[in-house]
Amino acid sequence: MDASWALDDQMFSDYANQSVPRVLAPAKAILKARYGNATQNTKIVFEGCSGGGRQALLQAQRNPELFDGIIARAPANAFNPQFLSYQKVFKQLAKPGAALTAPKINAIANAVYAKCDGLDGLNDRIIGRPDACSFDPAELACTGAETDSCLTPAQVESAQTIYSSTNVANGRYVWPAFPPGGEEGSSFTGSEWGGATSKGLMEGYIKYMVARDGTIDPLQLDPAQYTARIDELVSMMDATDPDLSRFKARGGKLILWTGLSDWLITANNATAYYQSVVQRSGGQAAADEFVEYYTAPGVGHCALGNGADKVDLAGPMFEWLEQGVAPSSAPITASTLFVLPGTTSKSRPLCRYPQYPKYIGGDPDAAASFVCASS
Repeated sequence: MDASWALDDQMFSDYANQSVPRVLAPAKAILKARYGNATQNTKIVFEGCSGGGRQALLQAQRNPELFDGIIARAPANAFNPQFLSYQKVFKQLAKPGAALTAPKINAIANAVYAKCDGLDGLNDRIIGRPDACSFDPAELACTGAETDSCLTPAQVESAQTIYSSTNVANGRYVWPAFPPGGEEGSSFTGSEWGGATSKGLMEGYIKYMVARDGTIDPLQLDPAQYTARIDELVSMMDATDPDLSRFKARGGKLILWTGLSDWLITANNATAYYQSVVQRSGGQAAADEFVEYYTAPGVGHCALGNGADKVDLAGPMFEWLEQGVAPSSAPITASTLFVLPGTTSKSRPLCRYPQYPKYIGGDPDAAASFVCASS
């Protein structure tokens, strides 16, 4: 993907951290011109997903006075480690015989479903408990001639690379592993694992943000030789600071959400950030006063996948801000955003981390057939 715009310092500064504060003031002026003082005491909420989720967390961390509520979905808040992890994966996939074709990816997905689909009580091609799913791609190693249903040693290494955490420059930049589940329907599509999406993003990042050289081969760049530049990018772009004390002190509320089958931004990233906030806030009880985290099994990056990907979080957020009623005080139901031909609409309870939707019997497409459980 063409990220040459990042060579323009002003454009990059806006993308990194300045766009939301710059836009908010004129937006408020427009609202006042249209509605007068009717919105003067209205609570203001920022909601975004992916890059928008990164921007959401940036406001909570750096500009806590701007918004009363923040809804961050599948946030790309550890932006630089995320893109460095893509480079690691594509370096591996570029090795002779290491590419993972679509049939190989489907074989991996089917093996994961066979082993872990029933852990939530229902075999529905939705992994409800990826944290309890123990899967090693080596289980698919070819024992004879190579077929689409087995992996060569190089392909086993590729899959293991994807399922493993990333450690760059001796731990300077760390990115958590992808959990198993939803491999076949993820944003990683194409003839090789990663397709155009993550590969194009990685290439644009390495060329125009790190090296600032459009002619460089992204797979040949050694991040350890660019730590000064990457550190600069981290300071500008990343939103991983767990200290939200200023946001909490002004009465701010935060909802985190992620799809557990997100193959662009691992769900473990949002989980790790939430856990860091809990620790920095002084423990679970203190964190519960202003932040809640929800996970959506089977849902891909911001939407799609096999799970229930449509859920209103703005309504619960405003109730929290205006009435003091936390979202977890009442059940939240997610549904299917797009019902594809040949499929049926489904609903699921949206469970607060670390709970998951456990099937207890009845219509497998109805939320009433599930309860949020811890085990």
